[in-house]
Order: sequence, then C-alpha cells, then structure tokens
Amino acid sequence: MTGLPPPPRPGLPVRCRLYCLATGLLLAAARISAAPAVELVFGDPEAPTALRVSAAGSEAMPVPGTTPLGSLWKVFVHAYLSAGTRQPADYHCSGRDPGEESYCCAPGESIGRDAALAKSCGLYFSPRRLALSAADWRAFWLRQAPQAPAWLFELDKMQPASEVTVRSLLAALAAIDADTRRQTMAALQRVSLEARARPLLSHLGNSLRVKTWSWNDGKGRRIGGFAGWLADGTPLWLRGSGSSAQVIEQAAPWLAGQLPQPTPPDEACVRVRFFSRYPLSEVLVDGRPAAEGPLRGRVEARFSNARRLFFASSGELSLGRSASRPEISGRFALNEYVARVLQREAGAQPAAAARALAVAARTYLVRHAGHGRGCYEFDDDSRTQRVSPAPPERAALRAAEWSDGLVLSGVSGRYHQTRSAAQQLSWQAAVAGANAGARWDEILESAYGGAGFGIAGEADAGECQPLSRAENWLAGRQGTWKRRLAGVPGFETPAPLPRVCRLDHGNPYADLERGRIYATGIGSANERLTIAHEYLHFALANHPRGRDEDFIERTARTLLDMP
Repeated sequence: MTGLPPPPRPGLPVRCRLYCLATGLLLAAARISAAPAVELVFGDPEAPTALRVSAAGSEAMPVPGTTPLGSLWKVFVHAYLSAGTRQPADYHCSGRDPGEESYCCAPGESIGRDAALAKSCGLYFSPRRLALSAADWRAFWLRQAPQAPAWLFELDKMQPASEVTVRSLLAALAAIDADTRRQTMAALQRVSLEARARPLLSHLGNSLRVKTWSWNDGKGRRIGGFAGWLADGTPLWLRGSGSSAQVIEQAAPWLAGQLPQPTPPDEACVRVRFFSRYPLSEVLVDGRPAAEGPLRGRVEARFSNARRLFFASSGELSLGRSASRPEISGRFALNEYVARVLQREAGAQPAAAARALAVAARTYLVRHAGHGRGCYEFDDDSRTQRVSPAPPERAALRAAEWSDGLVLSGVSGRYHQTRSAAQQLSWQAAVAGANAGARWDEILESAYGGAGFGIAGEADAGECQPLSRAENWLAGRQGTWKRRLAGVPGFETPAPLPRVCRLDHGNPYADLERGRIYATGIGSANERLTIAHEYLHFALANHPRGRDEDFIERTARTLLDMP
C-alpha cells in the first residue's frame, strides 16, 4: 500500500534482520553523536536566544562574537534592488567562468534576481555589474534603516570576508523594512527546495526563509550555516563546522525541537462556494432566518433533502442567493482553507500524514481552481475537494502552516480516503506510513514518485518560460489599446510591459508583483482574450475596477471586438 515501508527481503532470517537493523541503527547513532554541535541564535537582536545544539539536545550559551558574512551579503543587495525602481538585467551565463557560473545557470541561459539569490549566484549581485554607487547605497540604507549597524551603510563591506558581530547581523536583518523584507523572504523560500538545503525542508517544513553561507574561520577550517528569517520575520543565524551543505545535513534533524513553529503571514485567499451538490432550502443564524450578507453566530444549514448541518461563523461565511435558492460562500486565507480541507477530508493526526495531505490539498487547489477578484475560486464538492464550513481546529491549522505555500510540481495533487493509485495519495496509506515512522515528504515521495516541490502562486508555474509570440502580439497592440483605454478611469500604461509565461497547469492568471501573465498562448480567440483580460489587471492595478472581474472581461472583449 502506498506510504508503507517496503517489506523485508524474503528468505532473510528474522534474527539476521533484527541484528542488521540494530547494527545499522547503532552505526547511525554513533555518527550523529560524533557530529559537532552547531551554534543557533534567533529572536530579538537586543536579547536573542543563543543555543548550542547537538544530537543530545540544546544548552544555552552566550551570543557568539563575530561571523563572516560569507554569501549573506547577497541578501542585502537583493533587498536594495527589491526596494528600487530599476530592475537590473538578468545575468547571462556565457561559459567563460564555469566555476562561478555553476551557481547561476548553464551556458547560454540567464538568471533573474530571485533565482540568483536562492542559487547563490554571486555574479548576478556583483556591485560592479549592477553599477551600484557607494553614495546611493549609503543614502538608501540611512533613509530606510537609520538604526541599522554602521557596516550596512558601506557598500565595500558587501563581500564574503567581512566580519560582523552576530548581534549586528540580526539587527541588520531586522532593520529591513517590511515590504522589502517580504520580497527577499519570498525569494529565499526557494533555498530549501535546492538539493543542498533539502534536509531543512524535510525536518522543518517551509518555516525558514534563509540564505546559506560558507567561509573559513581564519585558521583554514571550513565553517558554514545559514541566516535569514523564520516565516514570521524573526531573524536567525546558525553556524557549524564544514560547508553549509554539511552543516545542514548534520543539524537539520536537531532543529525541529529548538525553533518555534512560526505563524506565517497568510496573504493568498480562496473563495469557496459551499455545498455545490446539495441545494439549501433555508439558513438560520442563532435560530432565526438569516439575512443576506456575512453570517455571524451559530449557523443552521437546512438542505432540500431534509438534512441539517450546524457550524459557527464569525463573518468569514456569507449568505447570498442563486436561482432563488440560498447559497453559502466563504473567503479564507490559503492556510486556513487547507486546514478546513484537512478537517473535512481526513484529520490532523498523525502529524506527518496531515502535513503530507496539506501539500496535496494545496497542490490540487492550485492546479484546478479558478481565479477572480484576487483569489483562487473553488467549489466545495465531493468530486474534487471538500471544505469544512466550521473553523479549523488548531492542530489542522498548524499542519497547514508547516507546509506554508508548498505545492508538488508536475502532478495534480489527487488523493483519496482509502485507495492508492498512480500519482494519487491514499490517506489510509499515509497514516500507516506515518505510524511506521515515515516523514511527511517520504509519504509524498511514495505516493507521487519523482514529483518535486514548488511555491503556490509563483513556483507552481516554475521559472518564467516566455511565450515569445504572445509577448510580441501583446506589444504590437499596446499602442492601440492605450488610445482606446485613455478615457477609462484608473488606466495606466503598464511599464514595463508584462512578460507572458507558459502555464502548464490550472487557469491563466496575472502575477502583478512579478510583472507576469501566465497563459497558454495566442492560438485561439479565447487565448487572446485571456491575455487581454490579464493585461487589464496590470493597466488598472491601482484602481478598484482592476478587481472587478465583470468589468475587466467586458473591456477585454471590447478591445478585441468580440461580442
């Protein structure tokens, strides 16, 4: 059954199997216990928590003195670029510097700002390549973070050998303003998806937004680790003996019990139409007929088949009417939506199984949901994915937050209560696997084979694979559309013109933050209408009409002279 560990080889005597297993465990335990401890510092820079962490546990320690920046200087250059109005050109890998370019891209390919940070492409962030001015750098940080440590104001400190105090590094990370930090943290989500940092994902879920670093301790010995933020913005730093990859492999299993599980900001939203296959006859709140609008109190949903369902709502659910029948809808943050799916479809225990199902449920939503008014849109339907109308329990919400934003790449995220099948998770098998000691990612690997991980909303479509014909088509119509839209309130010509990227799964959408339209092409009238529709989301991004899907659709049809 999917999720269960493989049976022992036939014919191997039980005594030998037990002896071999015990020997293997003893050898593994010996290797772990022999591994040196790591230093972990996190929290308020004025009064951080400092721990020495090993396989045996942790103990408090003084905050270490200094640390080399290593690759961490790239975090601050990324933040500087994210806050600016100028978007630097991608770095093109020519093949002339294979050693450094191995961190960037293959010869003939290019890499952008966010991927360069995750992959640690120093060539992209070179101050000389970017033509950064020391005066502009200093003025920016003095304006944005006047209380930051003095070394952050000096552009020539942005190099791996620079020594700074650990406290001042935490202070510099904390000083980056919230909007800029959010963009840099979003880019850093990809770090734990890279092979060298994968143990962090396995043992801590998607709770870290960190940059790995490696350097030497001045005596020729390799040291490394990572620094950045927890998903809630708490700064942290870690150091151990060896390269960053070696330190992460050694320390990741130890960290889960030492770091608090953060509550990440839950900015994406999902609109749900409840009971899509079960018509309602009446809705009561606290025993009285409910008025249209937000529902607050104890809700009683009465169905046409005479069944009744009770649940609470604090305004996140609303009552409307469709074809003269009452209809309940809800608007939820993405992690809350996933937690409601867990609560309705399965449960929050065992934890590894719930975490695995949370990733599958989020993947299924991203691959199959519609988009409207800035949210995913989905029906509560037994043929697809059921959603609890009741608020999720804390354990279900924590399981969803553990995998914040994570989706599977290359699969649709299908799952079933009891049946295992190719590219389909069985909850029953997931529970069996978790009870046998499997981690959440091992359960997913067993169910979905070689599927990798991505981030919902951006990495579900991967790095932008440009649709050149569609981009040229859009560019050729921009002038005409500008004249025709000149009188529309809120219209602004998008500058630069959004890129058009290939969409392999789900419905087309506009990624306003990254300046991208994800679409399938321009081969049909509907595909061209889609691109015009998403273009208007950019052109009206700063006006309420940019969120009016009916207005956007009508205007797009007008631009293409479609009925």
